[in-house]
Amino acid sequence: MKYPAFRHGIVASAALLACLPALSQTSTVPVETLDVVEVVGTINKLPSDPLFRQAKSATQVDSSVLKAQGVGKMDEVARYQAGMTAQVFGNDTNTNWFRIRGTEASQAVDGAPMPTYGFFTPHVDTYGVEAVEIEKGANAMAFGAANAGGLINYVSKRPDRNKVNHGEVVAQVGNNGQYGLAGDFTGTLAANDDVRYRLVGSVKRANGEWNGTKDQSYYFAPSLAVDFTPDTKLTVLASMQKDKGVPSSNFLPQSGTLVATDRGFIDRKANLGDPTQDTETNRSRSIGYEFSHKFSDTLSFSQNYRYQHVENYHRGAYAYPAAYNADWSAAPLSAANSYSVGRGVVFNDGTAKSHTLDNRLTWKFRNDHVSNTLTAGVDYRHDKVDARYTLFGSAAPVNVLDPAASYGSAFSINAPQTGITAKQLGMYVQNHARVLNKVGITAGVRYDRARSNETAGQSVKSNHTSLSGSVMYYGPAGINPYVSYSEAFRLPTGLGGDGRLYSPYTTKQIEVGVKYMPTWSESMVSLSAFRAKDKGALVSKDLGATVSSEDDIIRKGVELQANTQIGNHLTGQFAYTYLSSVTDNANKTPQPLTPKHSASLRAMYDFDQGVLKGLSLGGGVRYVGKSYTSSGSLYSGAQVPSSTLVDLVARYSYGKNWEAQLNVNNLTNRRYLSGCDYYCYYGAGRSVVGKVTYKF
Repeated sequence: MKYPAFRHGIVASAALLACLPALSQTSTVPVETLDVVEVVGTINKLPSDPLFRQAKSATQVDSSVLKAQGVGKMDEVARYQAGMTAQVFGNDTNTNWFRIRGTEASQAVDGAPMPTYGFFTPHVDTYGVEAVEIEKGANAMAFGAANAGGLINYVSKRPDRNKVNHGEVVAQVGNNGQYGLAGDFTGTLAANDDVRYRLVGSVKRANGEWNGTKDQSYYFAPSLAVDFTPDTKLTVLASMQKDKGVPSSNFLPQSGTLVATDRGFIDRKANLGDPTQDTETNRSRSIGYEFSHKFSDTLSFSQNYRYQHVENYHRGAYAYPAAYNADWSAAPLSAANSYSVGRGVVFNDGTAKSHTLDNRLTWKFRNDHVSNTLTAGVDYRHDKVDARYTLFGSAAPVNVLDPAASYGSAFSINAPQTGITAKQLGMYVQNHARVLNKVGITAGVRYDRARSNETAGQSVKSNHTSLSGSVMYYGPAGINPYVSYSEAFRLPTGLGGDGRLYSPYTTKQIEVGVKYMPTWSESMVSLSAFRAKDKGALVSKDLGATVSSEDDIIRKGVELQANTQIGNHLTGQFAYTYLSSVTDNANKTPQPLTPKHSASLRAMYDFDQGVLKGLSLGGGVRYVGKSYTSSGSLYSGAQVPSSTLVDLVARYSYGKNWEAQLNVNNLTNRRYLSGCDYYCYYGAGRSVVGKVTYKF
């Protein structure tokens, strides 16, 4: 089998490997021996410092936190994070929507970027994730093609020495027809545990928030770890997932949601699509590896590769954002138009294949004055999409107060074949120096060559250099102020609503902040302020089609995040965000789906004595402030009201093996809007999920 897509990546890898002998002989300065980092495929390219200790807004959410918060769908992780807006398009059955600092964030698995072309973005099963790394704001250094909002990296469960011959079985049940079964086991194939395997799997089903919608998911992820020597390690990771069901149709007219009709609001369970014909099947398969080798205490090499294959078939009707007059001006819903809006049909049928390869050398040295880490790398991406796709199929109009009356009407679909190939080769160098153990200085540069080609003959290419730099002062009381500059670059894969390939999307950002990491507690507090300028940002237009913005977008904000440990029993989490995002035009038009203020507070208390021993009780409050609709929509620039939601959790551990947990999100089942652009989107209703875990 030939792999012409990798000719650039292989040549770059060979060039990097050729430098190893020379570099390994240059280090004569004694260095500090650091613990081996098990996770090679990570967005943290500076392993000398954990994410939180670097001069940028970054954090890691491990699986225990995901479990405690009852995260069933990955975008729910944003609920208690500063700078992140959770599920702005509602609780979609088939898509994770991440927005950080007012714009989209990139997603990766084990440090490898995920395909990001529409319905081909792979689903991620929360049960298969060990941790979620979150970097907020522009960052081209991680893997070049990064959205301006930041990076979300899912760290897969892998064979851990500490978990050999241990596992668990989890059963869950909840409202909305939820039920599932999951299992996890780590074993060994060698007496000394140098060859380990892990098997992770889950099966689950749930109804959607809209009448007739549902999703069934099947997930299996085997992995194998081989420690050839203490200095040479390989981990192979694979996964298979199938999702099948009736997709959500959560695009609702502003009339009847933001502003009531003369007959009230649209029922939040109303399905304006057609559950008798809407369907989606998504199959995702991946395999990859993480390899690391230490040549000496000063020099190491790591490489990670991932292949992703996604097959998607999607057919779904959607409502237009308004009724229209004879001159095509938008109109509110009323008896005059029979409370009806036109409908389109989105159709997708095809495959997406993605290869990613990343190679990097890390060189460390230390003397009495400086501790330095230098990382240099080359990475390569190759994405190929082959699908029949259209956003503009048609279906009969739908009465929003009686949508079932339109179910079963004929669809008209004319989906042309679309083929897109995207390639990107990147080279990067990043250096971090800690001077006198008081000042940390980081500088990085990255050069990317990116190109997208479409079968109809369109082609877009861009060569881009991205810079980053930061300075942090490590104060004696654990108070560490910093300032940083970073850039983001991305050539998005796909066609916009205008039928053209997207233009390059770049961002420049400056950030100042302070991190408090007391030595006497596991608490961590960060306060940051940022300003970013986006060029070529992707924006929603008309019927929800996405195009590259002709105007720059200016975003700025303030974020406060506090994770506290009070004594041995009480943990707490507080987050606050101030955010402004405007189009840089004469009117400084506010961007939609961008609440100016948001805040959340969560606490958990563990009992360890008396009759309540083993019981943990907690809860949280989430506030999402006012935002605005899109300029030019039916209610152009109208204010979207704020919302406050309450969550509860109870967990009980019995002995060493059994644990039961109950999560209730949106306790009062409040009806609210998660946001509006040309459309409006109802937020997630009440969710009640109980889980029982047996550990062995």
